[in-house]
Amino acid sequence: MPAAALAVGETSSCPRCGHTLSRHLPEQERRPIAYGFAAIIMFVLSNAFTFMSFSAKGVGQEMTFLQCITTLVDQGYLFLGAVLSLTLIGLPLVYIGSIMLVLWRVDKDLHSNALRSLGRLLCRIKPWLMVDVFLIGVLISLVKLMGMADIKMGLSFWAFVGYTVLLIKMISSLDRMWLWQRLFGPTEARELDADAEAAAMASGLVGCHICGALSEAGEHSCPRCGGKLHSRKPGGLNRTWALLFTSVILYVPANLYPIMDTVFLGDDSPSTILGGVVLLWAMGSYPIAAVIFIASVVVPLVKILALLWLCYMVQRGHGASPLGKLKLYRMTEFVGRWSMIDVFVVAILAGLIRLDNLMTIYPGPAAVAFAGVVLITMVAAMSFDSRLIWDLQQGERERE
Repeated sequence: MPAAALAVGETSSCPRCGHTLSRHLPEQERRPIAYGFAAIIMFVLSNAFTFMSFSAKGVGQEMTFLQCITTLVDQGYLFLGAVLSLTLIGLPLVYIGSIMLVLWRVDKDLHSNALRSLGRLLCRIKPWLMVDVFLIGVLISLVKLMGMADIKMGLSFWAFVGYTVLLIKMISSLDRMWLWQRLFGPTEARELDADAEAAAMASGLVGCHICGALSEAGEHSCPRCGGKLHSRKPGGLNRTWALLFTSVILYVPANLYPIMDTVFLGDDSPSTILGGVVLLWAMGSYPIAAVIFIASVVVPLVKILALLWLCYMVQRGHGASPLGKLKLYRMTEFVGRWSMIDVFVVAILAGLIRLDNLMTIYPGPAAVAFAGVVLITMVAAMSFDSRLIWDLQQGERERE
C-alpha cells in the first residue's frame, strides 16, 4: 500500500523482510515545525549558561557546552573538534532548519530542485546526528567524577537535555516516505510481478536508495528526488572491504594507546579504554563499566567482524538465511554510532578538568584512532549494499 493511501496510524511493510517502509503519523506537517522551534531555543540556552561545574580541594572549574570543542582545538586535536562540531552542532542545526523550511513551504512556491536538494540532504545527514550519544557520555562522565570531586549541573545542561529530547521527537514525528510523496507524489512505475516478493531488478525496476521510489531500469536519475540510480551500488563491496581493513588497522592503536591522560599533582597517569573499564569496575560502578566495555570494545569489534562476515558470504555466494543476514546488517547500522560515547566522555573531561597544577585531563592519541574506527565503520555499513543478500537467494531460486 503506498504511503499516500495510509490512514493515520497505519504502516506499510516490505512483504519480503517485514521492514517498515512508511507510517502515517498524526500532524506530520505541524509537529516537526513546533519541535524544531523549541529545539533551537533549547540549543541557544544550552550555550548561554554554565554546562557543568567541578570543584576539588577548594579549587573549582566551570565549563560551557562549547568548551568541550574549543578545548580539543586548543590542545591540537582539530579532527576531534571537527567531529564534535559537526555531529553536535552543525549537522543537527542543518537538519532542523531543512525540515522546518521544507514543511513551511510544502504548500507554497519553492523551486523543485531546492526541495529535492533539501530532501536528499535530510536523508544523508540523519545517521550522523549524535546529540543523544553525547548526553549519555555526559552521564557517564558524572559517574567517573563523583568519587573525586563535587559536580554540579548548570542550567545549560538541562537545556541540552531538552534540546536532545526535542530533536529526537522531531525526527520520530516525520516519516521520510510520506514527506517525499507529500512533496512530489507517488512515482509511476509498472507493477511488480505477481509474486509480491519478487526482486525489483528481476521485474525491470530499480529502487532509489534515497526516497525509495521505483523507476524503470535504465533511468540514470530518480524522477522524484533527483538522486543517481543504481540497481546495485557500483564498487560497493570492494569499498566496504577497503573501509573495514582500514578500521581494523585503526582498532589496534585505539586499544593499545592511552585514550585519556590524567595529570594529578605532577603525576602523569595515562589510561587506555580497557584501563578505564577496569578502574570503573574497581570503583564499584559496574553498570557504567559494562556500558563502556560494550560500547567501546565489544560493539566496534563485533561490527567489524559482522560486516567482514557479510562481505565474505556475499562474495562467496552463500545465499542461505537472507533474513538473518539482513537483521545482522541492520543491527550493525543501528549500534555503530553509540561507540562514540568514549570519545565524548574524553571531550567532556578534558573540557571540564583543567585545574592547572592540581589536576588536568588531556585527550590521548587513541581518542583520534578510536573516533576514526567508529566513523569509518559507519561509512562501511552505509557502503554495503544489502540488496546483494537477496540477489544470492534469487540466484538459488533460478538454479532450482
